[in-house]
Amino acid sequence: MADEVEPSLDIPRHLKYWKMCLRSPLPSLYQSNEGNRMALAYFIINSITILTPFQPVPRADGTIPTPLIAPGERRQLREWVLSHRHPSGGFSGTSSLVFPLHGYEEWDFETGTSSREHLGLANITATLFALQLLVLLSDDETPEAAFRGVDRVQTLRWLSRLQREDGSFGEVLKMLPDHGWFIGGGYDMRYCYIAASIRWILRGDVNEGEPGWVEDFDTGALAQYIISSQTYDGGFAGSSKEEPHAGYAYCAIGALSLLDRPLEDSSASHPSKILNSGIRNMPGLIHWLASRQFNYLEPGQHDDDYDSDEDEVNFVLPRSLADLSLEKNQRYIGYNGRCNKVADTCYSWWVGAALANLGREGLVEHAPARRFLLEKMQHRIGGFGKKPGNPPDLYHACFGLCILAVMGEEGLNQLDSALALPVEMVRRIEKARTALLSREGENGTAGRLAKDIVGIGLGLRDEKPGWLTAAGG
Repeated sequence: MADEVEPSLDIPRHLKYWKMCLRSPLPSLYQSNEGNRMALAYFIINSITILTPFQPVPRADGTIPTPLIAPGERRQLREWVLSHRHPSGGFSGTSSLVFPLHGYEEWDFETGTSSREHLGLANITATLFALQLLVLLSDDETPEAAFRGVDRVQTLRWLSRLQREDGSFGEVLKMLPDHGWFIGGGYDMRYCYIAASIRWILRGDVNEGEPGWVEDFDTGALAQYIISSQTYDGGFAGSSKEEPHAGYAYCAIGALSLLDRPLEDSSASHPSKILNSGIRNMPGLIHWLASRQFNYLEPGQHDDDYDSDEDEVNFVLPRSLADLSLEKNQRYIGYNGRCNKVADTCYSWWVGAALANLGREGLVEHAPARRFLLEKMQHRIGGFGKKPGNPPDLYHACFGLCILAVMGEEGLNQLDSALALPVEMVRRIEKARTALLSREGENGTAGRLAKDIVGIGLGLRDEKPGWLTAAGG
C-alpha cells in the first residue's frame, strides 16, 4: 500500500462546485430549507474561504487570480445578512421571517416586545451563522469592522432570555399575553453549543458599570446541564437516559471549551478547566468517540450473500469480526454517529473535530479516513455526498472540507475545530469584537443600532413611521 498513489483533493473542481452553488439557483431539493437560508449561506461562504488562500498565489504569467467573491459582492452579501437583524437582538434565518418595517412603530426596545402579533422572529441558529458570515465576508483591509451594524447589547440580552431554568437553551423567543416569555425549540445540545459560541464571539471582557456591560447568562447552569447529559457509555445525548450521538458529543465538548476560552490568541492550544475537570467520564467519552471509526468494506467484496440495500451500502457484514479491526485492512475508515449505524461524511467531522477539541486527534486514523473521503465520498463535480455514490450537498460538502482542513490537508486553510471557521477568521473575530466594544465605549449603545436598522428599512421604503417623525428623526 505504501507504493500506491494517494488520492488528491481537486481544489479547482471544488471551487467550481461552490461557485455554482453561490451564483445559480439551488436545486428544488433545497426548498424545504427556506427557513435555513442563513445556514446555506454559511456552508457556501465558509467552504469557499477554506479553499481560497489568504495570500493569492500569482499565476505563471505573474497575474493575480480574480477572487471568487469580489469586494462589491462581499458588501452586497453583508448587507443581505444585516437585513435579517431583529430589534430584540439576533437574526432571522430567512427573508420571509425578517421583522417588518411597520413593526417598529409599536416596538418597545427596552422590553423587547410589541403590541403587534406575528412579527418576524430571530432564532439562535441563524444568529450564529449570521455572525460567522459577517466575519467571513469582512474586508481584508479592515477586518475590525466585521461586526459594524451588529447590536451586541440587544443580542446578548436576547440570548440570555433564551436560557431555561435547567441551564439549557431554546431556539426562539416569543412574548405571550398573560404568560410572559415563551422559549420555543426542543432540548437540543446544538442550541447549547450555539449559545456558548455567540457568547464567546460577542461578550468580551466588560465589567459591570462599564459601557457595553450586559448581564451574562448562567454559565454554571449551562455547564451543569451539559455535564449531566453524559450517558452511561461515555457519549452525550439530549439527556443521560437517551442514545448518545456524535453530533451532540461535539456540541457538548465545544460548548464547555468555549465557556472559558481566552478572548485573544484563542486558536492556540489552551487547557479548558471547565471541560477537563467537568466531564465526569472523560476516558469513557474518548473511548466512545474513538469507537465511531470502523473499517469500510466494499459491497460484494467481503460477503457473497450481500443484499444491496442503499441504507447499508457502506456497512457490509464481514466474514468475521477480524475484518472490522483497525489493526489491519486499513484501506478505508469511515465514521458513524451512533452504534451500529453506517458511515456518513459529516460524522468524519463531528467525531474528528470532537477529538481534536479534546487534544486527542492522534486517535484518528488520518490516512485511511482521508482516503475514504477522497475516494468514496468526493464527487466528480466537486463537493462531498452523504454516502458513497450520493450527489454532493451543501452540508456534507462543507463539513467534508472542514475535517480535511483539521487533518492538515495541503492547500486548505487551517481550521479552528471548535468554531468551524478558518483560524484567520477567528483572529478577525477577536479584532472585530475589540473594535465593537471600543465603539460602544465611545458612543454608547442604547437604541442607536435599532434606529440604524430602521434607517435601512426607510431607505428601502422611502418613508418614515409616525413615531420617528414626531421624535424629530
